[in-house]
Amino acid sequence: MTSDTTATSATATDTAPVFSAALPWVGLVALLFFVNYGSRAVLAPLLLSIETDLGLNHAQATRLLFLMACGFTVSLAASGFLLSRVAPRRMAAFSCMATGAVLMGMSAVHDHAAARYMFVLMGLAAGLYFPAGMATLGTLARQRDWGKAVSIHELGPNLSFVAVPLLAEAGLRFTDWRGVLAGMGALGMLAGITFACVGRGGRALAEPPSLRGFTGALRSPLTWLFAWLLGLGVAGEYATYSVLPLHLVESLGLAPGTANGLLAASRLVTPFAALAGGWVADRMGARRTIAACLGLTGVALLCMAAPSVALVTAGMTVQGGMTAFIFPAIFKELARCYPAARLPTVLSIATPASSLVGTGAAPALLGAIGQAWSFSAGFALLGVLALATIIPLRLLPPEPRR
Repeated sequence: MTSDTTATSATATDTAPVFSAALPWVGLVALLFFVNYGSRAVLAPLLLSIETDLGLNHAQATRLLFLMACGFTVSLAASGFLLSRVAPRRMAAFSCMATGAVLMGMSAVHDHAAARYMFVLMGLAAGLYFPAGMATLGTLARQRDWGKAVSIHELGPNLSFVAVPLLAEAGLRFTDWRGVLAGMGALGMLAGITFACVGRGGRALAEPPSLRGFTGALRSPLTWLFAWLLGLGVAGEYATYSVLPLHLVESLGLAPGTANGLLAASRLVTPFAALAGGWVADRMGARRTIAACLGLTGVALLCMAAPSVALVTAGMTVQGGMTAFIFPAIFKELARCYPAARLPTVLSIATPASSLVGTGAAPALLGAIGQAWSFSAGFALLGVLALATIIPLRLLPPEPRR
């Protein structure tokens, strides 16, 4: 789940249809998530081509991702207030149409300055989707079917990790990176228009966030622990994904097509990991699941720092699986630590903060380290941070005996 996998302020009601009847409409919302996440994820396999065409170095290219994350964070933080004025269904459709329009505009960029503005606009447009999409999803499924609905929704970003590098590589055989972005932009606009015309759910406005609750959440250490856990998860999901093509091509000497193929193959496990993560957290305990995922993620990132294609490939696969696996456990632990009334307020702080860390600061840091030393050093640093994060898990309240 990507930063993009935050919690839900909307809850399903018993007036929603049975899940078999709701499934087509849940699938349509999941398609929006696929397109929304894919609109950002497509930039990773194209980053090398964008670098070359615009004359950028690694630090400048990854700084563009940081600017996109800044726009995404601002939009995500504002969405709680916007949803009290705009119906979630309309906002989700608008977000997909807007990201499509920005991608089409991005395909016409010819200099670094224009690229900076377009990446900020991409973040602003994409950040509107997730809270609106989850609020829409919450009106489509009954409370007892909520887990199944969220699992299907989570297939959107996890499938995009597999499909987008392959689609980008296929597109580059017929056109350049500009053509690929224009095509992805057209798909985004088509998906948004389709949902606006035939989609269901998400018609009720949300209540505006409470200022008093917001201030209290800011003072809680647990809020920032969860922000860091989500940020580390998003960094593992997005930052490593964004720079891996550069690392595989420049550090290990692979051809761009081979690098994108390996990247897609390493993410084949993520849809299954996302579905299995919640099941394991229910049986093993969320806190222990988080600790195990952090440990395996740290080891995998250290393997990715090795000068061996085999070790890097194995590390990529384990790291991608653990990133998808950890998010259900994090959200289960969030629900255990906070009552339902406080959870949206906590997430209105933790989600933008984690997005800024995971999709902005982490890619920029990896790019700067890659420019100054090597991407291997950046992966090793992330691995050490993942292992060190096991220590503050002691702040979480003890789990009940099983």
